[in-house]
This record gives sequence, structure tokens and C-alpha cells, in this order.
Amino acid sequence: MSHSIIRSRRFWFGVSYFIGLVIISYLFTWFGKDLYSNTQLLLKNEDGDVIQAAPFNPLIMPPFGSDRSGYNLFFQLIIGAKFTILFVLGICLIQILIGTLLGGALAYTSSKLQSFVQKVFKPYFFIPTVLWGIMWMAPLMLESQQTGLSMSIIGKQFFILCIVTLPPVIIYISQEINLFMKNEYIISSVLLGASKFYLFRRHIWLYLKEILVILFLQQFVQLFTLLIHLAFFEILIGGRRMSSDLKVFSLTNEWSSLIGLNKNELLMAPWLVLAPLLFFTISIFVLHLMIQGIKEQYNTRFISNDKKKSGERSSFEAKYQKMKVDKSSFARMNLNSIYREKDN
Repeated sequence: MSHSIIRSRRFWFGVSYFIGLVIISYLFTWFGKDLYSNTQLLLKNEDGDVIQAAPFNPLIMPPFGSDRSGYNLFFQLIIGAKFTILFVLGICLIQILIGTLLGGALAYTSSKLQSFVQKVFKPYFFIPTVLWGIMWMAPLMLESQQTGLSMSIIGKQFFILCIVTLPPVIIYISQEINLFMKNEYIISSVLLGASKFYLFRRHIWLYLKEILVILFLQQFVQLFTLLIHLAFFEILIGGRRMSSDLKVFSLTNEWSSLIGLNKNELLMAPWLVLAPLLFFTISIFVLHLMIQGIKEQYNTRFISNDKKKSGERSSFEAKYQKMKVDKSSFARMNLNSIYREKDN
């Protein structure tokens, strides 16, 4: 799978996209404070008369307009990119790591225990993940209004989202391993005495590498969607603060928080919601490109291996057919004389 990733241009395009966004976000945070901290509430003409108040549309303040507080929406999205991408990236890494360990351990247990675990988690799957997130993360929003931006709150949110999204990953990986274990050559290895560790190291892990990268990117997409759903209930990553006039602000400018805080502006100032949605849409599209690129490279490698094997088989058959075998190639032997020689 490593060779498939290296050769996939779509994959590296996606990696460059996300790394570039994070780097630009940090550069703006460190050196562009004058750009994103300035506000403009009123727009005046040459005579000094007020002609429009914030929020300004994208034509007046390109490229994405401003919010009601006069902050440039584009700079807010750039500042929040690092929180959005790195937060989701960390959760996905933990999911894949713990999911592989627990899923692999579950796959090696008895079928009765696996069936019991699946029955225990089955009711969990019928409850939307967003409801679990709301239930556990809502109290943190009240805490953030008192303490401000805190790594403690971000850590708690990180832990909660890891827990609520982990069970499906564990079950999926265990089922994939069980399905793979039904292959004939795996059954033959078991009958020949192969240990569980040997099977995992030489066979199962090679198979899992083919799906874990794709699963990682798919979880990235699902977490983006989950953050958007949570934001509509004002569950914001990093917390929120409330001004003296009871306006709610995000502490991190994370993309989904900008959607949730401006959802009521959809009719009056739709760009406040559409701009962060555009960033999410582009990012999800890039993730799908990465997945397709990896799958295409894997399929290409699989087909080329099949062609190579078929070519070797056909060359062997051609050589075999060229061999001329007739009666003169054999000598008639008497079995009795052979046995007599052995006795002597």
C-alpha cells in the first residue's frame, strides 16, 4: 500500500492542500494580527455619510464578506483552519490506532464473545452520534464561558469525540479481519500450525494496511460532518464566549463554529454560512480525491500483478508444449526385475 500512496498524485495533492492550509493559518496567526483583528462596522461615502453597516457582502468586502461585528470572514476561516484540521486529524489517528488494537484483539476471541460485543454495541449504533456528542459536550460550553480558551476543554472535547466515534471503527476492523481469515490460504496456514502472531504479522497486517488508510480518510469526512451537526446546536470546538450584549463568539474560529453561530443569518446574510460550508465542501472533495487516487493505484497494482502471473503461466505452458514427448523417450521396464534387484 505504501507504493500505491507514493504513486498517487491525488493523494499528494490532498496532503499538500491540508498542510498548506495549516501553515498559512499559523502564519496569519503569528504575523497577520493587524489583518484579522481589525473591524469595520460602517461604510461611508466620500461625503462621510453612512451608506451601509456590517455585515458586508462579498462584493463590498471580498472575498467572503464580513460578519455583524465587522470582522473579515476570510481571515476568520484561515485562522480557524488549523484548529479544524489538526483537531480532526488527531481524532482520526487515535481512532485508527486504538481501533486496530481492539478490533484485532476482538477478532481473535471466540465467536460467542464477538457476538456478545456486537449485541452490546448494536443499540448504540441506532442512536445518532451527534446526540452523544451533545449530551457530553454541552456542559463544557458553560465552562468555557467562564474560563475562556483552555487546553483542558479542548482535551475533554477531543476525548469525548474519540470515545463516541470509536465503537464503529472497532467493530468494522474486527469484521474485516474475520472476513479475511476465511481465505483458503489462511485456513491452510492455521492447519499447518501458524501462530496468531505470525498470521497477524505476515498476512493480516498486510491486508489491513490496504484498508486502514482509506478508513482514516473516510473517518476524516465523517468527523467534518459531525462537527457541522454539533455546531447547529452551538457545540463549538474550543468553547465560546459571550459579550456584554449577549452575543456569542467562538474562541477558535473553527469552521463549524462559524456555521453554528451564524445559522440564523442564512436568509439575511447567507455568505456567513455558505463561506465556511464552502471550505468544508472543498476539503471533503479533496478527501474523496485522495481516496479515489489510492483505490486506483491499488487496483492498477492488483491488475498488473495478475497480468504478470498470467504471463508467467502462459510462458510456462508454451515451454511445456514445445517439449516433444514420444514413446522413444521411455524404456520398458520389468517390475519383477526391479524388485529382484532390491532384494539382492
